[in-house]
Amino acid sequence: MRAIVFFLFFFITAISFAQNRNEIIIGKKDSVYSKILNEKRELWIHVPEEYSPDGVFARQHYPVIYLLDGWEPNFSVMTSIVELLSGGGGNLAFPKMIVVGIPNTDRTRDLTPTHIISAPMMDSNAARNSGGGEKFISFIEKELMPHIDSLYPTAPYKIFIGHSLGGLMSVYTMINHSGLFNAYMAIDPSMFWDDKKILLQAKEALEKRSFAGKSFFLAIANTMNSGEDTSIIGPIMRATFQLADYLKFNKNNRLVCSSKYYSEYDHQSVPTVAAYDGLRYLFSFYGLRFPYQEFFTPDYKADTILSEHYKRISHQMGYTVSPPEEFVNGIAYQLMSMSQFKRAYYFFEMNIENYPVSFNAYDSMGDLFAQTGDKQKAIEYYSKSLSLKATAETRQKLEKLKSAKQ
Repeated sequence: MRAIVFFLFFFITAISFAQNRNEIIIGKKDSVYSKILNEKRELWIHVPEEYSPDGVFARQHYPVIYLLDGWEPNFSVMTSIVELLSGGGGNLAFPKMIVVGIPNTDRTRDLTPTHIISAPMMDSNAARNSGGGEKFISFIEKELMPHIDSLYPTAPYKIFIGHSLGGLMSVYTMINHSGLFNAYMAIDPSMFWDDKKILLQAKEALEKRSFAGKSFFLAIANTMNSGEDTSIIGPIMRATFQLADYLKFNKNNRLVCSSKYYSEYDHQSVPTVAAYDGLRYLFSFYGLRFPYQEFFTPDYKADTILSEHYKRISHQMGYTVSPPEEFVNGIAYQLMSMSQFKRAYYFFEMNIENYPVSFNAYDSMGDLFAQTGDKQKAIEYYSKSLSLKATAETRQKLEKLKSAKQ
């Protein structure tokens, strides 16, 4: 339907937040009432803006990031990183994703898996409410996730990200509810919590259990120069480095993992740089260096490059991930404009196979047959397109061909 010059896709702007009446909109507020927690929970939601807001291409479904401490500035930072990484180049380097920010009501209650009387650098009033982490995870699994899946275009791939106590909950969830998420990120997690109880659980789990199909990124900040009492900070940092050692020396558990120490960042400044690095690591399998320059030469012979790459991505992510329809559509039209009709057919057909209910996929194939002079085939594909969605443009092309046949 749209003979978009292919190279437009390469220059799509990296940040594509929706714009409405001179406002920059990065998300929306939602809420869900939790019977488990006996309270209403506010949510901050970012859904990627489609390249095709007028609905030409088939609707996409996206992996979901569940972000603890998910209000400002964390929500805007995470959303910006995701949009930056996934923008441009036909979206071949990094997936577009939904971000679900979970703001706090009682942070210490929700983000601690065990109850304590006191903890370093925490007042006794905050500690009094600690230990509600298991209920909080139950809320995420049984109430929050079904709510998100029912309202938004989610794919079956989920990432759990937390900082500090949130990082502690990310580690706790990975070792106690490992099937709940596909990937985990813990940014300077509070592994000292409750005399390192969760750290010891992690040690045992990483030694004895399989985490096949799961991935994990650990970020460690340098808090020794923060001005706090080094006799307190030292043991706190050592606990997190111990976790890094457990990850490093237990390779038989099949967990895909990495840790990084940020010597120039303290506990408060590390989340932004760690989130960027962590997401790049967790999706390091995703990127494709597409051979833009040689691809359109007539003697190029590796047209399966896209389908093979996305088969590998699908294997990693555990569900079928198809090459973006709009990107493939652009390739096919560019090839058609260069009279490489056989190759154009291959990519138009790829879209029909991957997006069988896309009216645009059939309309585009109709354009190919119309250009090559096969009017009957063009009529068949235009008619199929109209059966999926009636558009004036396709109707006009169909009627023109029919009248020419008479």
